[in-house]
Amino acid sequence: MARQTAGGNAAFHNFHNDYAHIDDPNERRRLALAEIDKAPFGWYHVRAVVVAGIGFFTDAYDIFAINLVTSMLGVVYWQTASSKPGIIPSHSDTAIKVATSGGTVLGQVGFGILADVVGRKKMYGLELILIIFATLAQSLSAASPAMSVVGLIIFWRVLMGIGIGGDYPLSSIITSEFATTKWRGAMMGAVFAMQGIGQLAAALVALIVTTGFKESLVTAAGPSSCDGVCLVAVDKMWRVVIGFGAVPGCIALYYRLTIPETPRYTFDVARDVEKAGEDVKAYIQGKAEGRPDEIRRVTAIAEDEGRLEIPKAGFKDFVAHYRQWRFGKVLLGTAGSWFFLDVAFYGLGLNNSIILGAIGYSKGDTMYEVFRRNAVGNLILVCAGAIPGYWVTVFTIDTLGRKAIQFMGFTMLTILFVVIGFAYDKLLKHNNALLALYVLAQFFFNFGPNATTFIVPGECFPTRYRSTSHGISAASGKMGAIIAQVVFGPLRQRGAPPGSDESPWLNHVMEIFALFMLCGLFTTFLIPETRRKTLEELAGEVPGTANYDPGSVQCCISADIDAVAGWLGSYGGEDSTSDISRGIFAGTVGVRRLLKMFDKYNIKTTWFIPGHSLDTFREECEMIRDAGHEIGLHGYSHENPTKMSLEQQHAIMDKTYKQLRDFCGKPPRGVVAPWWESSKEGAELMMKYGVEYDHSFSHHDCLPYYLRIGDTWTKIDYSQPPSHWMKPLEPGTETGFVEIPSSWSQDDLPPMLFIKNAPNSHGWVNTRDVADLWRDRFDYFYREYEEFCYTVTVHPDVSGQPQVILMLEKWVTYLLFWLS
Repeated sequence: MARQTAGGNAAFHNFHNDYAHIDDPNERRRLALAEIDKAPFGWYHVRAVVVAGIGFFTDAYDIFAINLVTSMLGVVYWQTASSKPGIIPSHSDTAIKVATSGGTVLGQVGFGILADVVGRKKMYGLELILIIFATLAQSLSAASPAMSVVGLIIFWRVLMGIGIGGDYPLSSIITSEFATTKWRGAMMGAVFAMQGIGQLAAALVALIVTTGFKESLVTAAGPSSCDGVCLVAVDKMWRVVIGFGAVPGCIALYYRLTIPETPRYTFDVARDVEKAGEDVKAYIQGKAEGRPDEIRRVTAIAEDEGRLEIPKAGFKDFVAHYRQWRFGKVLLGTAGSWFFLDVAFYGLGLNNSIILGAIGYSKGDTMYEVFRRNAVGNLILVCAGAIPGYWVTVFTIDTLGRKAIQFMGFTMLTILFVVIGFAYDKLLKHNNALLALYVLAQFFFNFGPNATTFIVPGECFPTRYRSTSHGISAASGKMGAIIAQVVFGPLRQRGAPPGSDESPWLNHVMEIFALFMLCGLFTTFLIPETRRKTLEELAGEVPGTANYDPGSVQCCISADIDAVAGWLGSYGGEDSTSDISRGIFAGTVGVRRLLKMFDKYNIKTTWFIPGHSLDTFREECEMIRDAGHEIGLHGYSHENPTKMSLEQQHAIMDKTYKQLRDFCGKPPRGVVAPWWESSKEGAELMMKYGVEYDHSFSHHDCLPYYLRIGDTWTKIDYSQPPSHWMKPLEPGTETGFVEIPSSWSQDDLPPMLFIKNAPNSHGWVNTRDVADLWRDRFDYFYREYEEFCYTVTVHPDVSGQPQVILMLEKWVTYLLFWLS
C-alpha cells in the first residue's frame, strides 16, 4: 500500500491520496488515467492546446512562407540571368520546397521513435529549438564564391524540416495524452487548425513588409528591372518574412521545455507508477511535474516490475504487435490515407498561379503591385476555404466522429477533382467557377482528411508505440507531398514549349488526383472510429471492449446477490420469516450452484453484492472473489435510492464503497442501482467515487453509451390546463459515465420469483419460455448489429433453483455455439 502525501484542497485535489490505499499498480494506473479522461474542460487543457498550437503555427508559417519568398529570391539572386532575369529557375524553386519535405520525413520518423524511447518531455522543445535556429540561419544566408544561396537555403531548410517533422508526432500525441476523452478531437483539431493561422500570418507578414518597402518597390516595373533600392528592399523583405517565423517559436519554447512528462508514457514505457500518479496531479494543478517521494518511488518500481500488465516496449514486441492484422491494418490505414491525401493536397497548389490570375492577383504594373497582389491573393484563398474548414472540424469532430468526416472529405474531393479534371478547359473560360471549386476543395481538405489524418494516428495506437506510429503515418504523407512536387509538378507541363509556363497536362494531373482521393476513401475503411473512446480502449488494452476482444459481440452476465437484503429493502418481506428464509437459500445454496455452473463453462461474470449480503454471507462472497469474478456495488440493504435523501445515499455509498475496496483489494468499477431505481443524484455520486460504469438504465438495449444526467420532464396534472404539461422532455448533459444497458426482459426475477406483496407476481413461468425469449433477443441483435452488448441479469434467489440452472446451461451452450 502506498503512503499518503500532504497537500490538496478544494481547488487542487490530491489525486494521489485517492489511490494511495491501492496496492495493484494496474488498478492505480487505470484510476489515475481516468482522472485525465474524465476531467472537466479547464484552463490546463487550453494551455496544452496553445503551447502545442503555437508550434504548429510556426511549422505552417515556415512551410508556406517559402511560396511567397521564392519569387523574392529570384529578384535578388537571378537579376543577371541570361534567361528570364529576376525569376528563380523552376528546378531551384522545386529543390528549395522539396528540401523542407525531405527534412520533415526524417524528423517525423526520427523524433517519433525517440519520443517513444526516451520520452515526450525530453524531446519536446528540442525540435522547436532546431526550427528557430534553422529559421534564423536561413534569414541570414547569402551567396558566396564557394556556395550558392540555393545550396545554403536547402541545407538550412532540411534542418528546419527535421524540426518541423518532429513537431507532428510530438504535438499530436502530447495533446491526445493530456486531453479529456470527451473533447480530445476538438483539442487536437484546434492544434492542427493553427496551420491555417500560420498560412494566414505568412501572407500578412509578406503584405506588411511589401507595404513597408512600397517607395522602393514602385521604382521597378518588373523583376528584370528591380535593381538599386528595389533590389535592396526585396533582399530585406525575404529575410524578414523568413526570420519572423522564429518569433512565435521563441514564445512557446519555455512552456514546451517545462511541461511534465505525460503520465501515460511514465506508466506504460518508463513503468514508474509513483511518478505517473504525481504527474497527473501536477498537470491538473498546472505545475511542471510531480515530485514523488524518491524512496517510495524506487521501491514501487522494483515491486511493480512483474505486476504491470502492459507489455514492455521493444523491437520484437513492435513487430509482434503490428503483425496482428487488427493492429497492422490501422497503421496501414493511417499511413495510406495520409499519403493519398498529401499527393493531392500539395498538388493542388500547382493551381495557385491560375487561381490568383482568375481573381486578378497574379500580376502588377510595378514590383510593389506584384508582391502586394500575391500576398493579398493568398490571404483571400486561405480565408475563403482553408481556415473555415479547419475550424468547422474543430467544432464538429467530437459530434460527427473522425471516420465520418474523413469519409465525407475524401468523397467530396474525389467528386471535385473529377469535375476540375474533366471540365478543366471549360472552367478556364469561367474563372468564378474554377475559383469556387478551388475554394471548395480547400474547405473539404481541412474539413476532412487533412485534419483527421493528423488526429487519428495520435489516438489509435498504444502508448508505447504511439509516437513512432504517428511519425510513420506523417512521413508517408510527406512522401506523397514530395511526389506531388517532384513528379506531378513537371508532369503538368508535359507538351509545353521549352521555357513556357503553360501547363497543358494540368487537367490530367487533376484526374489522377481524383484517383488518389478515391484510394484514400478505401484506406479510411481500415481506421477505427476514435470518438469518445479512451486511448487505452483504442489500443486494445481494456477487457470487455471490441478492440480488446476481436469478437464483435460481448455477452455480459451479472449476478445480483439480493438474498436477505432484497426482502428487507425491496420485496416487502422484512416481517416474514419465510421470505427471510428464502433469502438465506439465495446467499448460500443459490450462490454456490451458480458458481459451480460458471466454473463448468469457464465463464467470468460480475456479481453485484449489497453490503448486507457481503457481511452476512462472507464465505460465499470470498468464493466469488477468489474465483476471479468482478464484484460491483449494489447498495447495502437493497434500498430504493429514490426514497432516500442525498445524505442517506452518501452514507450508504461511502460504507459499501469502502467495504468492497477493502474486501477486493481494489475499488469497485461498476454499480447497479437496487431495483434499477437510480436517484437524480446517483450518477454524480458514483462518478465522485471514481466508479466507471452503471448497469441500471435502458436508453438502449444492446449498445453501451455515455449516461446523460439532468433530463427534465413535466408530469401530467389534471388540475391544470393541458398547456401546463404539453412540453417535451428536455435532455440533460452527457457524462463520461459508461452505461451498460439493462432490461427487465433479460432479468430472471420478474417471471420466476414469487413475491407475495406484488399483485402481478409470477414465479411459475416455464423456464423454456424464458429461454426462448432470451434466445430471440440474442438472434435479433446478432442479425441486425455488427457489434452489440448482450446483457442478462440473474439472481441466486431464482437461478439457484434446479430447473433454472438446467435452463441456463442450455442457454449458455447456445450462446457459446454462436460466439465460437
